[in-house]
Amino acid sequence: MKQMPYPRTAAIAAGLLCLTTVLPAPASLIANGGFEAGFAAWTRVDQLGSEGTFAVQSGTLSPLGLETTPAPPGGNQAAMTDAEGPGSHLLYQDFVVGALGAVLRFDLFIGNRATQFATPPSGSLAFDLTSQTGAATLNQQARVDIMTVGGDPFSIAAGDVVLNLVQSAVGDPLVSGYTPYVFDLSALFAAHAGQTLRLRFAETDNIQGFQLGVDNVSLDELPAPGTLSLFAAAVAALGVRRRHRVVRSRGGPDSRRRKTPEPGLRQHASPATRPGWTWPRRIPRRVAASLLIAAGLSLGPLSPVQADTDPPTLLDPNLVVTTVVNIGLSQPIGIVFLDADDFLVLEKATGRIKRVIGGALQAAPVLDLPVNAASERGLLSLVLSPGFPDDPSVYIRWTESSTSADSTVTTEVPLLGNRVDRFLWDGTSLVFANNLIRLRALQTDNIAVPGHTGTNNVAPAGNHNGGVMKFGPDGKLYLFMGDQGRRGWMQNLVNGPFFTAPQVDDTFGGPEPDNNHLSGVILRLNTDGTAPSDNPFFALGASIGGEVGANLQKVFSYGHRNGFGMAFDPASGALWETENADDAYSEINRVVPGMNGGWIQLAGPSSRFADWKLIETTQFSNALQQVRYPPTRAAYRFNLAQARMFMLSGATYVDPDFSWRYETGPSGAAFVVGDTLGVDYNGTFWIGSARSFAQVGANGGSLYRFRLTADRLHLDLSADPRLADRVADNLFRTQKFEGTESETLKIGSNFGTTTDIEQGPDGNLYVVSLTDNAIYRISRAGN
Repeated sequence: MKQMPYPRTAAIAAGLLCLTTVLPAPASLIANGGFEAGFAAWTRVDQLGSEGTFAVQSGTLSPLGLETTPAPPGGNQAAMTDAEGPGSHLLYQDFVVGALGAVLRFDLFIGNRATQFATPPSGSLAFDLTSQTGAATLNQQARVDIMTVGGDPFSIAAGDVVLNLVQSAVGDPLVSGYTPYVFDLSALFAAHAGQTLRLRFAETDNIQGFQLGVDNVSLDELPAPGTLSLFAAAVAALGVRRRHRVVRSRGGPDSRRRKTPEPGLRQHASPATRPGWTWPRRIPRRVAASLLIAAGLSLGPLSPVQADTDPPTLLDPNLVVTTVVNIGLSQPIGIVFLDADDFLVLEKATGRIKRVIGGALQAAPVLDLPVNAASERGLLSLVLSPGFPDDPSVYIRWTESSTSADSTVTTEVPLLGNRVDRFLWDGTSLVFANNLIRLRALQTDNIAVPGHTGTNNVAPAGNHNGGVMKFGPDGKLYLFMGDQGRRGWMQNLVNGPFFTAPQVDDTFGGPEPDNNHLSGVILRLNTDGTAPSDNPFFALGASIGGEVGANLQKVFSYGHRNGFGMAFDPASGALWETENADDAYSEINRVVPGMNGGWIQLAGPSSRFADWKLIETTQFSNALQQVRYPPTRAAYRFNLAQARMFMLSGATYVDPDFSWRYETGPSGAAFVVGDTLGVDYNGTFWIGSARSFAQVGANGGSLYRFRLTADRLHLDLSADPRLADRVADNLFRTQKFEGTESETLKIGSNFGTTTDIEQGPDGNLYVVSLTDNAIYRISRAGN
């Protein structure tokens, strides 16, 4: 949009210059309006817990983030907000209202680095940094007000704001140069003569960065009425008239233009107290912007409903899929081979482990555990001892019901209800031997933490248990434990989710990883549950001591959200895992000892940090499950996010090897060894989906096949140039799980929620479908 210049601009300027010889010098009510003396006479206020402040700007870069900005329009310095993370910032000066009117002038720069402005319906300019429950909490705005004094300086209530002068709005230009504003405050002065009022410049942002620049502030009393009349007559004689602007429709350069009156000149409505001239103000130009908030899908891949109705298919005609078992199973979640054509099947919600021999499902289960299967809980994983069957030990990960019977009631679980137990296989059944470890299960974040009211979730949760276990080639037991919604050390929050004391994680303590808060980790254990002495944080844990130190000794990696797939590359011995996103950037990681995956400071690669933050704050539910740490708390740049991470001595941040921009729900994982499926498949890495096709449409129930580079350090994505950035930019839609840029990775469809993939003794792949209640076999055609 192009604005036409003021008519008779030169004549008006000349006339005003002449009038300065007639009018007496006005009395200034604002001191240091050019900020050449820094912030002398000004008061700065930053919301508790927010980042950044008003700082001195000089040159053409913002003070902290070094964003490109225009130079101060007057002198060498201006005042400008800047921050690397969310914050609310005020700059104000109080003044005494005189008997006469006054003219307020200032220059304002707005640099909104988000894609939109947002203004929540609230009585305060500041946003709640600890409890956010929806779209209304997004706050990305700038405003200038005349205020009363003595109240909340962040208030925007009608009783506190005497006059709003500038208010950003959706559709305004996101970045604009320093713009001069002039306001006639005659009516305001007449109504508040003798009172003390406050001029406030304010900015708040929790989506992305924001710079609010202020310079050349002056509040000058008008001259006596006689000279004021002369001034008004002179201006009228110069012929001030309304401006016009040319508005171009969005049809392109050949679109028709229309001429409309410019609303940017404000005609005062009180001629009895104000002269009949006008003052220009900033003119907002409407641009296309929208707040895309949709109901977010809490990743619940273990739902028993909505099986895929279409049969599973493979995209390689050289491979075939057959059904091994699809009768008599209820929510199968894992498969473990005892021998060729003899395997165990775990049922998530019944707690039963069933045996299949020669394709026949045996009538009696080999074990029946009293599980709590709410959400992602239940019977989750089983692994055999590396020495099996000579060592008959079997290790089972399950969520215990507090009622001694199967339950789906979220609260019917012990606090440490996620457990790993060792059983002994006697040839027909599993007999309990001992417990290795108990982990957090009860998520009562709907109970307010004393001293932090209003920060509780709506209801208890039962998700993010992780659950997958694997024995490594080193003979150690590796266990993925989801974050359980915790917000402490292992989620890269050294002080937990709160700004003020008590700085705990929840009602059960934290943020240190005591037994109640050891989550978001991959643990590496000896077969008796103790910590191997060569674990990356073993020495550190010994120096810390106590429960926290003992737990750190068991940690192999941390900073993980939640995942259902884990596999060791038989060629290199490296551990790979799949990790689910909230809304943005699900991951595949090669896990190294001491790895910090970055959660909750970010998800996905560091190069996409700003995009991750933008998606999480402006799309879907604007939440990261735990309302005590909303996505608006995230930093604005990766370097600050990395600086915020809780780095144990010896830890290292590692980018994911591959990501999907929007959550795609990677799940069970396995490597293929040998040529049974064909030479091309030897060494390939397969993963499943955490949602069925029927649950999300389009791309659910998919199987993906990855090749690795020759050194086995990375996924080989060279077959698709679009994946050179190691991100599949699947398209936005409210259901997520879209498959664009995954076409060359996809190998199968309609497999449902595939919680486990295992290679059998026959060299074929066996896929467990929780939603189809079936076990599928993938084999070479003709074999």
